[in-house]
Amino acid sequence: MNGYLHIYRPFNIFFIVVAQWLAAYFLDTHSNFSVLSQGGIYWLMLGTAACTAFGYWVNDDTDFPRDVINRSEVSAIHKLNTKVVYIHYLVFISIALYAGNLLGLWFLILFLTTILALTAYSKWLKNIAVIGNLTITALSFFSLYSVSYLFQGVNQQLILHFALLAAGLNLVREMVKDAEDIEGDEQTGARTLPIIGGLNVTNITVHGILIMTIAFVMVSVFSQSQFFESFLKYVYYAYYALFVVLPLYKIAVDVRYARTKEEYTRLSYLLKYVLGVGILSILFF
Repeated sequence: MNGYLHIYRPFNIFFIVVAQWLAAYFLDTHSNFSVLSQGGIYWLMLGTAACTAFGYWVNDDTDFPRDVINRSEVSAIHKLNTKVVYIHYLVFISIALYAGNLLGLWFLILFLTTILALTAYSKWLKNIAVIGNLTITALSFFSLYSVSYLFQGVNQQLILHFALLAAGLNLVREMVKDAEDIEGDEQTGARTLPIIGGLNVTNITVHGILIMTIAFVMVSVFSQSQFFESFLKYVYYAYYALFVVLPLYKIAVDVRYARTKEEYTRLSYLLKYVLGVGILSILFF
């Protein structure tokens, strides 16, 4: 049962949909539980969860050869009957399209595009340097920014801050994971950035993106001072300095010297942590 549940990455899905709920509730000054329910936030969360689950399943289904090399334990999806796997695909797609249809044409197109993009990513795009990384980055951005299409009262400056933060950190994390999985990727014919450019080029690229991300965060956070009273403003600054900026700076320094799988794994977890605490800063509003 644990192996089956792991295919879904339940914590990841939970975090993504909770981030949507938090954005809809805290970034709109007129929002309340009734407005959220009537506005369709739970259909957005359900559609997003279905698309995300589909992405994890199709990725695990196609990744068996390299997972044998890269992972100590391969996904339990390969113990399931092929018909069972395809039934799951059908259920995920049906739920996503049904939720999108209820929310409107824009969301129907978003969910359909997400499903097609995740399929293309799992089968082809993840094997192409940077293109696969940018695909996940774009999906990360729209998973959060889509909230503003559903709730017009959501502050555009704030939703852009959090959506861009999520996108930037996911871009970096995808590149770090490519470096972490270089052995299996290379043996199965992938042409990711670490393979065609080498680990040094990848490290420099990640370092540069992180420096730009830190600069973006600092400028964006200081521009948000208008939303706080004086004392809370400094608490907010301190939160970002301690839990986002300093960890990102440490990652930017460490990645320049990373070489082993264990080092990239640690950096990947650190990036996941920073993404989590960064998104949770929505609670300040």
